[in-house]
Amino acid sequence: MVTLGELYDIAGEHLRAAAEAFPSFADPAYRSAAAEQLEQVIGRMRGRHEAGWEEAQSPVEADLAAQLGRACGALRTARRLLSAEDGGMPLSNELTGAGQAVAAVRDLVESHRGPDRGPVTAYAYLLGTRAARAYVTRRTAELAWEAGRVAHALSSGVRDPGVEAAFTEARSCLDQGSVFGRTGTREADEGIAAFPLALPVEPVQASPSDPAHEVTARLGEDCERLGRVAFETLHDRSDHRLSGSDLQQMSRWAAMARLLSGRVLLRIAEDHQDAAVASALKETAGALRGSAQAWQQAAAAWHRVVDLADPRAHPRLPPPSYEIVRQGKVVRLPRITPHPGAVVSHTAVVRVGQLLFGAPWQPEERPGEPRSRSALLTDARGEGRLAAALYRLPASGWQLAVAAPLAVRRAQGALVTDSVDHCPQRLPGEMRFHPVHPRQVENLIGAYAQVMTAEQAAAGALLNLAKRARTDVPRALLDAGAHRLLAEQQGWAQQRQQNGPTARQRRVEAQRMLPPVRRARGSRW
Repeated sequence: MVTLGELYDIAGEHLRAAAEAFPSFADPAYRSAAAEQLEQVIGRMRGRHEAGWEEAQSPVEADLAAQLGRACGALRTARRLLSAEDGGMPLSNELTGAGQAVAAVRDLVESHRGPDRGPVTAYAYLLGTRAARAYVTRRTAELAWEAGRVAHALSSGVRDPGVEAAFTEARSCLDQGSVFGRTGTREADEGIAAFPLALPVEPVQASPSDPAHEVTARLGEDCERLGRVAFETLHDRSDHRLSGSDLQQMSRWAAMARLLSGRVLLRIAEDHQDAAVASALKETAGALRGSAQAWQQAAAAWHRVVDLADPRAHPRLPPPSYEIVRQGKVVRLPRITPHPGAVVSHTAVVRVGQLLFGAPWQPEERPGEPRSRSALLTDARGEGRLAAALYRLPASGWQLAVAAPLAVRRAQGALVTDSVDHCPQRLPGEMRFHPVHPRQVENLIGAYAQVMTAEQAAAGALLNLAKRARTDVPRALLDAGAHRLLAEQQGWAQQRQQNGPTARQRRVEAQRMLPPVRRARGSRW
């Protein structure tokens, strides 16, 4: 998945190639068409920079935007003096590619905001920091320097002094803006280069036909979607909320994904020539195993709890008695569409299983023989790249664990339980289920707090493994800032939740929507 820094690199490469490949003997029509393309590229650079981050521009940003505007004006003057028709002249593929890359920068940034301009990921807040804006300004200044080289190439071989002066002015403006832009942005945060594209929360199913060498990349995309699910849950920005059944299933799939990831590392550790690396692989697998246990405990906390708004996951119910059937009191449980996050969690398990056992593997099947160590390393592109890819699992899992307690509190009014230990004294004899006890809710929230600690340990172990393999994980710096923001907003979100409807009000509303679950005659419950 492309990042912000990679898009800037692509745009710079295209501009350098355009400057080197431009023919000095080009006729006026071709030169005019190239000047128009360059003006479009600079205009997109200026538009991205003038937009800023919906805040006041700094002096460096304002100066760079002004110099880009002057360069566009000079190019328009050169085109007017050339007074040549396009005449169907072929456009420069390199300038076209540069324009597309610059446009993609804006699309990538805008993907982190919704139609109402509100953030949809935690990373959107990082863009408003001074260090992030300085990074964008510096990279834009670098593109301005490359665009100046293109303007110089356009002036080469021109006989009209007016046209030559216009191209020279464009180059001068671009060079000046580039120098001041790079000089005034020394506090730029290089970690912003790893800024990702915000993917929609729409599951992309794993297929046996997926290339094996793309499994880790697609696993990273699934983790991006789970991170967005966590943010939308924390800020209640989605119409489809996480239910108790969704949380229980996601916890189970998360546990399996980390167990399989640990088995991948253990497979690579087998017969490893370096004993120290093999030991690090085993220690990291142990950290992933601890994370899997924490997720499994979170899933087990839902064992005797049912969400009436989505009772897909529930204890086994006894068959209805003849009397209940004859009286027409049989209640069919509603069929609720799972949250996309639950489907994405399942897909992430499939992808890790495909890496370990092969493309046809499914979680419902018995695990067979794992693939060879060499095949795993080839598809993962080395131990370091594998650790960096698997790191995305606990990084996104940490975000889900932050958001899960708020999802539990939102669903608290519709939660019921058949636990005997928490059964109220005055429960009607025919009722098997009763409102969930506050202590059970606290147990659920406490389980996800344990998940956060375990996920942090697993992420740290994977980062140490990548460091040992001499592989940089620039995304870790970006995640650290996003995690800090999520932790700060967790308290704000809980405070806002306390000011909302009470648990009793939510429970009454849920019970009005669904009929109560009654036990069958003769059941010991």
